[in-house]
Formats: sequence, structure tokens, C-alpha cells
Amino acid sequence: MEFDAHSYDGVAYVYDELASVYSLGQIEASKQSQIQTLSASERVLFAGVGCGRDAIPAIRRGAAVTAIDLSPIMLRRFSATLRREALDAESIQGDVAKHRPDVLYDTVVAHYFLNLFDVDGAAAMLSILCRLVRPGGRLMFADFAPSEAGGAARWITEAYYRPVNWIAWALGLCALHPIPDYPELIEGAGARVLSVTRFPVIPGLDHPAYQSVVAERVA
Repeated sequence: MEFDAHSYDGVAYVYDELASVYSLGQIEASKQSQIQTLSASERVLFAGVGCGRDAIPAIRRGAAVTAIDLSPIMLRRFSATLRREALDAESIQGDVAKHRPDVLYDTVVAHYFLNLFDVDGAAAMLSILCRLVRPGGRLMFADFAPSEAGGAARWITEAYYRPVNWIAWALGLCALHPIPDYPELIEGAGARVLSVTRFPVIPGLDHPAYQSVVAERVA
């Protein structure tokens, strides 16, 4: 299975801004919600780090960050921020599926990364990411949230999610797929879900929404 088919070079200079507008800020909120759980000296891998807006606060907290992305443009933007703020992190341009660290990580973060793949690909990538975490370590990610109800809620979620999935697929940025049942995929990858937090796009309405998931490697 190929995991290096989707590079974000073409949208590197507008991706974060477009995501913020599309989600009314909830994509960024779902990413940042986990930062306070990272401790100083913790070894953290950011898979598909992009421009690193979620990795920078982790570095400020003292985490030892390794950042991987396929896009050299994304990584250049990340490196420019590191220089501007006098921060330090290891940056790797490449496919995280081929990453072989000398020591397993305490935490692997993969925000809006699994949705690049179809459901089978996301399951396979979760297994890879779990193997990069030490036993008892954490896997954290934020992504689109499926509807937790039927009827109108499911229709609203699909109407919100499907157009952007089609557009991204047409641009070669991701596979065409439904929103996966991430808790089920996590269990199949050798981890257990610790928490799931929803971030609704519209205050007062639970659909559509994004989610922040924290899991623990158990095997």
C-alpha cells in the first residue's frame, strides 16, 4: 500500500487559512486542545506536521519534537517559524510509514492526517503509528467526526463533509472515503481509546463536528 501519494505542496501557503475558514476555527481548536497534556522532555512525533502550527506550542512546552511531512514547502514554513522563535526540532521530509526511530516515541500526533487515506489505508496507517509509540504511550489526533445519530444529523454531517472530500480528492490531496469509525480502527491497531472530545462547527448544534481523540498503545 502506498502512503506517499498525497503531497500538500500545492496548498502549502493557504492550507491553514482555508481550514480555519471552512471549520470556523474548530480545526485549530481540536488540534490545540491536546497541547497542555504534553510534558517537558517528552519525545513526540508529529506525523504530517504541515506548517507546524500545532507542533510549535509543544516545542514551547519543552517537548522533544520530531516532525515529518512529505511537502518540502510545508517543512520550509515550519523551519522558518522555528528560526523566528529560536526553537529547535528535528524535521524530516519523507513518508512516516518508512520512519524507523532508534527509540520509540512517548506520543505520536497525527492531526488531520488519517483522512488522506481510504478506510483500509487509515487502518493500516494507524497500525504503523501505533508501532512508533512505546507500550503505554499515546496516540493523539484530531479529525472529522462522524454523526452520532441518524436522520437529519447524518445528512447534515454528510452535506458538510462530502463536498470538501470530493474537492480534495479531485486535487489529488486525499482518497475518496466516508468518515471512518476511528475508535474501531484504533482498537484494531493495538491501542485503546482514552478520550474523544467533539468540536461542533456551529455553537449549540452537535453536527457537523470535528473530534480530538487520545488513545494508549496496549500491545
